[in-house]
Amino acid sequence: MARIYFRNIALFMSIWLIVMVIYSVSSKVTDLDYLWKFFVLPALFLGILAALGTFLGETFRVRKGINWIFLLVAVLVDQGIKAYLFSLEWESISIPLIEPVFYVEPTQNTLGSYLWVLLKLKQGSHLLNMILFSLVGIVFIEVWRFYVQRKRNSFWINGFIHLFLAGLLANLIDNGFWGGSLDYITIKPFYTFDLKDLYITLCELFLLTELVDNHLLKRLLQMPREDSKRLNRDFIRFVKNDFGLSRKKPD
Repeated sequence: MARIYFRNIALFMSIWLIVMVIYSVSSKVTDLDYLWKFFVLPALFLGILAALGTFLGETFRVRKGINWIFLLVAVLVDQGIKAYLFSLEWESISIPLIEPVFYVEPTQNTLGSYLWVLLKLKQGSHLLNMILFSLVGIVFIEVWRFYVQRKRNSFWINGFIHLFLAGLLANLIDNGFWGGSLDYITIKPFYTFDLKDLYITLCELFLLTELVDNHLLKRLLQMPREDSKRLNRDFIRFVKNDFGLSRKKPD
């Protein structure tokens, strides 16, 4: 039992540390007072979440299906924070949380997606964002349903789909209602994020934990080609059945 706790805590913390090392090296950050807060504090936060998730996964039985109350609360909290900030003169807000790293400094990403920021585009389409992310959401839901039907409905895979859907729904509201995402937590000098981004980050960590916990990476890498083809065919058949696209056999 202790080994599982240690593994999950190490997994959550090490992913953060690896990614942030890349950020720090690429930006040539050398201030030690900055670096220890930048590395250690979020890593400890993620480690606590990993321990809590492990406890919940080992203690409680996961129910089947989507918990719509959780999704509603998660999206309402994200949107409630943004509605409050929009009611203020949010452009001038600058509140230090943990100097010199973390600040509340709202900024609106009018491109509607961090993808367009990475691609250095000056203009984005909110409608395109909504269509794109809706399609991605459908794919993820189908993969999740296929997986839990054939494998297991663990705390980690269940948490993955809930966090993903919370982030997806919040993103759709941002694009359709606010005209872009209002990010408000700044990690200087790197980036600004919101609660929705935290949902997405955690859903990725949950998915990775499921892959490790169920030895899926090893199984997929060692899977014979014929088994891989059969799995793909089964998934395509599953999706067709879900959408009523399967050909019915004549009576």
